[in-house]
Amino acid sequence: MTKWGIDDKLHLSLSNIDHRLVNTLKENKIILDDDINERNMVKNILEETNNVNDVLEFTIIPSLACNFSCWYCYENHNNKEHISQPEIKHIVLALEKIIKNKPEITTFKISFFGGEPLLFFKSVVVPLIEDIKKDPLLDTLTIKVGFTTNGYLISNKFIKYFTENPILEAIQVTLDGNKERHNKVRFSFKGDNSYKKITNNIIDCLKHKINIVLRLNISEDTKLDIAKLLHEFVNIEEAKQYLHISIQKVWQSDYSVYDTIDKLLAESRSLGFDSASYFTYPSSIWSTCYADKANNMVINPNGKVFKCTARNFSPVQEEGHIAENGDIRWNAIHEKRIHLSPINDKECINCNIFPICAGGCSQKVLEDKIGRRGIFPWMSLHSPN
Repeated sequence: MTKWGIDDKLHLSLSNIDHRLVNTLKENKIILDDDINERNMVKNILEETNNVNDVLEFTIIPSLACNFSCWYCYENHNNKEHISQPEIKHIVLALEKIIKNKPEITTFKISFFGGEPLLFFKSVVVPLIEDIKKDPLLDTLTIKVGFTTNGYLISNKFIKYFTENPILEAIQVTLDGNKERHNKVRFSFKGDNSYKKITNNIIDCLKHKINIVLRLNISEDTKLDIAKLLHEFVNIEEAKQYLHISIQKVWQSDYSVYDTIDKLLAESRSLGFDSASYFTYPSSIWSTCYADKANNMVINPNGKVFKCTARNFSPVQEEGHIAENGDIRWNAIHEKRIHLSPINDKECINCNIFPICAGGCSQKVLEDKIGRRGIFPWMSLHSPN
């Protein structure tokens, strides 16, 4: 076995293990024959994962403006620019050119992010979707739409539009604890009870069979009573089918918060809700970050193109732009990201945990002056020491 396999020092004899178990382990590639080159196998899997050729995804940022002011948000909401009507045309032209050059693409996903994308539902979201739907060059595409929103502006018009246009996959909405805690953290500029407004909007969506990913942000100060929170939805017949719980650490919080998340996750599942945390579906060679996928891009106002949404969209993170003719003109930063593939990194490819790490966060590697990698804050395969 190679270093990714069973340690030869264990002197494990597979002949002493039930053959059904051995077959299952082999089928799932948990154990491999000695003549299989695991490194090449892992390289091939990672290449296939990052180069899925039949799906294209645009994350659209209508604006960085937001109706909330959450303490942990990394974005600059003072930037009031928004995608203009001409820029919508440029995005559609870019889509046409990509589909012409890559006819194997059959599914187009649009994920609306922000800022708060629903501030521009009427002026950006609907016109963009309608222009794509009506474009004869794009009529073979299966269109799927998603939103990351604070949920405050979900309206009857929003629900009606996607009831009539059944292309909405899911909406991610965030709550920051129970009512009192949430209203201290996620407050609208109106200063009203955002918790009640958001939970009512979630209920309206569930009644119309719209999938809701309810993200529960957890910090050291959250003190969430998850049973009380989920009680808001227990009388909704559709809740157990269309409500999905995602319990996540606020990024500035200590890693010890995961102990709390594990307990909340167990309790949520015990109540019968589909529930997950970051470690339920961790990154791996089979499931990489959207920023590492060739057919994914993030589009901001003024046609600016990025790859990662977990940054503040400053000029130093811009990786290209969409020209008026629809050409996507990538810059040197994007070229650097491509060449930073862990497949090209000898230390990465020889690391014991590479198959489950897949090289760590490419954005952090891109920003690191010496290109250090590692999925944990204390780990670096390229440590100067």
